[in-house]
Amino acid sequence: MSVLKTLFLLALPAGGQQVARRNAWAGMSADSARSRARREADAALASSAARHRRTAAAQ
Repeated sequence: MSVLKTLFLLALPAGGQQVARRNAWAGMSADSARSRARREADAALASSAARHRRTAAAQ
């Protein structure tokens, strides 16, 4: 085992498992926020398009 790896494992408890879990959670949270924003944008665009079609059909 290299000295650098040994120091890394000593610096991070449980071999960095907590850091990895924290990073994974942050990534999942960011993906969820992007997904929510994408759904909201799709809904707004669909609503706007439907409104435009109704207005155009009424004229």
